[in-house]
Amino acid sequence: MGRRPIHAHRSSGEYFDPGTTQSNDPRAVEFECNHKPSVTKERKSVKSLKPIPTISSKTRRAVIRSTAVATLLLVLASGCAPAPKEPSREAGGTPPPESQPEQAKLVFYSNNGNSEESFDQSFGNALRKKFPNYTIEYIRAGTGTSLQDLLASGTKFDIFFNTIGNFERYMIESGMEYDMRELIKKHNVPLSDLDPVYVDYMNSAAGGPIYGFPIQNNVMTLFYNKTLFQKFGVPFPQNGMTWDEAIELGKKLTRQEAGTSYVGLTVNPANTANQNQFSLPSVDPSTMTPTINTNPLWKPLFETLFVRPFEQEIARAETIRQKKTPDHYTFVRDQTLAMYGYSSGLISALGEEMKQIDWDIASLPTFREKPGVGAQPYPFQMGITSFSANKDAAMTALKFLLSEEYQKEISEKGQMPVLKLETVKKAFGSKSTFSNKNYSALFYNKMAPIAFKTPPYGAAIDKYHTNGALQLAQGQTDINSLFRQAEEEATKEINALRQNAK
Repeated sequence: MGRRPIHAHRSSGEYFDPGTTQSNDPRAVEFECNHKPSVTKERKSVKSLKPIPTISSKTRRAVIRSTAVATLLLVLASGCAPAPKEPSREAGGTPPPESQPEQAKLVFYSNNGNSEESFDQSFGNALRKKFPNYTIEYIRAGTGTSLQDLLASGTKFDIFFNTIGNFERYMIESGMEYDMRELIKKHNVPLSDLDPVYVDYMNSAAGGPIYGFPIQNNVMTLFYNKTLFQKFGVPFPQNGMTWDEAIELGKKLTRQEAGTSYVGLTVNPANTANQNQFSLPSVDPSTMTPTINTNPLWKPLFETLFVRPFEQEIARAETIRQKKTPDHYTFVRDQTLAMYGYSSGLISALGEEMKQIDWDIASLPTFREKPGVGAQPYPFQMGITSFSANKDAAMTALKFLLSEEYQKEISEKGQMPVLKLETVKKAFGSKSTFSNKNYSALFYNKMAPIAFKTPPYGAAIDKYHTNGALQLAQGQTDINSLFRQAEEEATKEINALRQNAK
């Protein structure tokens, strides 16, 4: 039997539910939002699963056929049958009502380790309220309940969820993927209500299988400390700024007073590289080689965000002292960082600590080369497993999680929705602890298309981007030398992974 193709999707790591994790949860204080999977650790834990195939030309064609790389596949997949059209809605913009579902038991699973309380607060409670005839259960990943353990013991679960990239990786490797297109059509699931970036993501394979769709998201935004701006008499950042403007603003706030060093602007290296605004893939899909030294757009990205903000000695010295670029700890706890580009999930992940700082947000600054384009989205997806005995009930549940009713509810609580509906977007944060913030910033930019990545190669490459960003900020190297070295080391790692997969 031939090996299964692996989707060429982003691989950013395990899902972390920032909307329900308490601030004293160790995962909250370590929250980085890129959550890159550990290739070595995960592969060891799934020995019983299907091996990751070497990406031959034949397999790569299969990869491209089933991936969400819109720009690439519009060329490669031309002539394929279009994705099935979505059923029309009734007048008034609402989907036709469904009859009360019969009794069913639905088991959810994710290998990200989220607690049962986290699952219930995000999904379980809402599903039980909506479907009192359903029994909703959640299996938490842990000792004896790893994905390998469940598959080896024959334990069945109906719905699997994880971050984009990881979702596809584990679905395909374990052979539990299920094409949901017929069920989507049967249940009139309103995929057209999704933000277009997700529709492109799923439909770019021109009729390929749909194994899952996004339920929640995180976007990058610019956090700022209002107290520091007022202290130094600098105007607040505004929606629609460019990076050039943000860097100049940061220079006015980078200073030392009374023995304390203040840094004007930093961004999270992992988020910035993985969700970059140029939609740069880590790996070239045609050659399976790293792009960092071949795609010319990596240079303005790194130069703008990891060189220029650290040209002032105070900023560079702080980066050396902290052994990292000043981050969310510096922003929230030390309160010596004026502006920080980071995931919107910080608002709830460190919610209690965020109460101690006078903060607000502006839209993520943009590049001259990509006006109005923000970072790539970082959603997580849910999909029905091939061995589910309750596929219709499972799709009924997923349809609800994609409904305006549910999406508006999570939006009100400050969790990023995935629908394009204005009623959902305008509700954001209205019932959250921080209801008075500039939440329009989160929807100000157009989200960048999701970049091509093939697990596990993308995860192997990403660390060279993030490590390199720190080296540049600390002044340890120059861009050209860094890119050459990163390309060489990443190529070796890809080759080793491909060799091990044979």
